Amino acid sequence: AYQLSSGNSQGGSAVLDFLLAEVENQRSKICFILAGYAKQMESFFAHNPGIPSRFPLEVKFEDYTDQELLKIMGSKIDAKYSGRMKAEEGLQGLYCRIATCRVGRARGKEGFGNARAVENLLSVIYRRQSDRLRVERREGSRPDDLLLTKEDFLGPEPTNALLKSKAWVKLQELIGLDSVKESIKSLVDSVTVNYQRELDEKPII
Repeated sequence: AYQLSSGNSQGGSAVLDFLLAEVENQRSKICFILAGYAKQMESFFAHNPGIPSRFPLEVKFEDYTDQELLKIMGSKIDAKYSGRMKAEEGLQGLYCRIATCRVGRARGKEGFGNARAVENLLSVIYRRQSDRLRVERREGSRPDDLLLTKEDFLGPEPTNALLKSKAWVKLQELIGLDSVKESIKSLVDSVTVNYQRELDEKPII
């Protein structure tokens, strides 16, 4: 709705004027609902003094809690695989909880997608699983296609990721750049500490 009052919206003002007139003309006949993010809607309502009086009722939908995001993720996995996909520690288990808590940290920020954020998370999880299965098969093992592992949910452990990083290995071979190397190592150490705190279900620092 707020795009109608945007300076970049061609013809938006004309559409808005027509809409406000129709709200009056169709009173008690048609229910008009304006939807959008809270901050932008506040600017939209301030744009024209006639808008608030024509839309007196306001309903705010709170962002999903971590527990609700967890249920959404579990239900989406079950729906996609008809309940056959298993998860290490279970769909309500530790790794699923950590993954959805990571999503939930964006709660309250502009653009937080709620269920859409869970969809994006699942896309990452499925991609990790696909990469892992391909590597394991190439190494001669027979992995379970219907199992999501800790690494699928959380990504590689930070320390292991650094050791396997070609860029890090190449940087170590360069002479000098000690401050750069130390900064990267310090950052990874911080990520590693928070990774362990997540596993202990403690707040990150």
